Amino acid sequence: MYRIRILSRVLWQQRIHKKSFQVQPCIYTIRQNDFINRRFQSTVAVEDSYIKKFMKAVGWMDQSRTRLKLTGYFLYECVPDKVVYNDWFEKLELPDTFASWFVITELHVWILMVRYMAEDITTSKAEKQKYVKGDGHFVRNCIIEALWADVGNKIKLLEGANPAIARKQVTELSEQFQAALVAYDEGLSDDRVLAAAIWRRFYSLSGDAKAEHVEKIVNFIRHQISLLDKIPSQDLKWKPEITWLSILDH
Repeated sequence: MYRIRILSRVLWQQRIHKKSFQVQPCIYTIRQNDFINRRFQSTVAVEDSYIKKFMKAVGWMDQSRTRLKLTGYFLYECVPDKVVYNDWFEKLELPDTFASWFVITELHVWILMVRYMAEDITTSKAEKQKYVKGDGHFVRNCIIEALWADVGNKIKLLEGANPAIARKQVTELSEQFQAALVAYDEGLSDDRVLAAAIWRRFYSLSGDAKAEHVEKIVNFIRHQISLLDKIPSQDLKWKPEITWLSILDH
């Protein structure tokens, strides 16, 4: 009796092994030919659903976050691609240098950050505003990530730059960037504070800087933020179309 049980178990294991072995070539063929056999459609769909649920549970393959990350990178790309830097250089009497390129890019990035951070502000029944990190904060971080990736590549391309110097320059720019964000944030509700932040960042508090140039940048910021505020939340997340105003019109 004991031998019969052992024999039955061996035969059952061989049967299972044989079935699994027979299925593998079919799956392999499907993957190789990128063709889904109708016979296995339901099985594949079920397997995919379980895999996606598992991946999402552990933080991988989260499609919504992946799309939001792409949104963040797309938003950053629309700055160097669409901003007319020469107009800024000429109209505001800025030198055509990497430093000027960075402060202009930095300002546009900050404007995007202001709009997306506003997405995470909620208002309670008592009409009290509360900030809760959400999709807006995630997109903001992705925009910054894309910025530093671009800056790192540009610095490496500068003539004579070596890795050590590049790292030092990125570190210095990062510190300046953080300080500029704080200064700009403080000026959101006060034009005088904002003007002081612009004077410090764009003209290094130079006495030769023209007040009309600082005023142009302040007006640009107010109009640009107002324009971004009109974009619906869903469009901001999934299909943002950003139009940058010209500095020549301010």
